[in-house]
Amino acid sequence: MKALLSLITFIFFITPLFSSLNAKSILYKVASPTSTVYILGSIHLAKPELYPLKKPIEIAYKASDVLVVELDVTSQHSIEVIQTSMMTLGMYAQGKSLKSELTPQTYKLLKKYLKKVGLSLDIMQPMRPWTVMLQLSSMEMMRLGYDARLGIDLHFLTQAKQNHKTILELESAEEQMSFLSKNDKNFQDLLLRYTLEEMHEMEPLLAKMFKSWKMGDAQSLAKLVDTSLGADPRLDEMYELLITKRNYAMTKRVQGYLKTNKNYFVVVGAGHVVGDEGIVSILKKRGYIVTQH
Repeated sequence: MKALLSLITFIFFITPLFSSLNAKSILYKVASPTSTVYILGSIHLAKPELYPLKKPIEIAYKASDVLVVELDVTSQHSIEVIQTSMMTLGMYAQGKSLKSELTPQTYKLLKKYLKKVGLSLDIMQPMRPWTVMLQLSSMEMMRLGYDARLGIDLHFLTQAKQNHKTILELESAEEQMSFLSKNDKNFQDLLLRYTLEEMHEMEPLLAKMFKSWKMGDAQSLAKLVDTSLGADPRLDEMYELLITKRNYAMTKRVQGYLKTNKNYFVVVGAGHVVGDEGIVSILKKRGYIVTQH
């Protein structure tokens, strides 16, 4: 379960089965003498039942001068970078393929999974493992009924553009593509293998995440995104690259916002917000007072 979470960058969903009028949200406030920063743990894909969001979330957005997202996926630059990366970094050079580059164990798992879902292995042969992982994960999420167009990030990006509010990014499209496309054969093999091994756990695992997010239960959510991925140190290294290092870089950006005279509404994947090395914990360790709303 935990392996799957780390490998698909904590794409959170929501379900109408869990609700509480008195519950908090995964929304945090940190302030300096000149600035206030709200940090919302986001779910990137959702169902219509997610909306309307809780009032404190919308109030925090309206009180902010600037919207900050992980990546503005609606910008022309981001779209072009992602498309180019999928066609270049996401494909093997001539003479290489999944069959030649994957370990026998991972290749066998891939064949078995593709046969189960009725997809062609031949079509995917030229794709590097990170591209296959994204394709298969996205397809499974859509099968479960979730839609990126209903994600919290896009919800606020749409509002910000209508309101002519300044939009900033915590990361660039180039950075995000580089994290996943790392030119390391073992890294790529592990990325795909553990995703395939845990794919059948996606639905029940997300159900637990749904409840924690909806109830604003940061402690339970943190347990689900625990970095302790078992005895395999290679997974810890992968988690360090895909999550932990990014958390520290994002926190540095937040600290920079606190030195300005503007208010910011930061929307970032909830997996980056909670946990011992999540953005909130890092801020607290650095002496900031952070309150949950």
